[in-house]
Amino acid sequence: MSYIVHVIRLVIANPVRGFWTTLRFFSEFAMDRRIGVSTLRREFRAHPSMTGDSHPCQPVPYVVLEGLHRFILENRLPLTTFLDIGCGVGRPLAYLSKLPFERMTGVEINPDVAALARRNATRIHTAWRKARAIQVLTGDALTLPLEFTGGIVYLANPFGPETMRALAAQIRLQLLAHPGLEAHLIYAHPHFTDVLEAAFPRAAKQVIEGLQACHYFRLSAASLEERSA
Repeated sequence: MSYIVHVIRLVIANPVRGFWTTLRFFSEFAMDRRIGVSTLRREFRAHPSMTGDSHPCQPVPYVVLEGLHRFILENRLPLTTFLDIGCGVGRPLAYLSKLPFERMTGVEINPDVAALARRNATRIHTAWRKARAIQVLTGDALTLPLEFTGGIVYLANPFGPETMRALAAQIRLQLLAHPGLEAHLIYAHPHFTDVLEAAFPRAAKQVIEGLQACHYFRLSAASLEERSA
């Protein structure tokens, strides 16, 4: 089902909510045009994953990404790598490419959606894009050889607690292997922060306020140590 059909059905079922959804649709459409991409597609069925708890593609609003852009700059997060796990059609990659990241990587388990993200990455207007390189990988985040340390890891609720737990274990291993490096994790739609808090008990945490709150975790080898009683 296309997003436009979803909006029409919502207007019919709930006119008030449908009105605000329609306004958001036109706002996001205008931003898509400004960047040069098409990111309005929604998926309403999850693609099969190794742990069986993947979530369908539901892009976060651009206003949330605007807040993340400000947060990255104000807190001077490293502009080395940006890893979007569960990137969908690539909206965060496209919007945040106006920052001069050395490399941006999207990971998407649904091949059809990944193909759209890859196409969007090639269509970003040159006047907008400052990132040096953008790539989109197709596959399960738990089976791909991903690098989590040294940059920003972004999640927008792409999966449930089982995958989150397994992913946290992989991040822990990389932090232990490279104790001098950090990982800056930004979690939008943060439904399973308890899993991250258990995996990184000493991590510095911060809530990024806005239309939809996001959680920020500053991870290092030191963040793995249990807090003393």
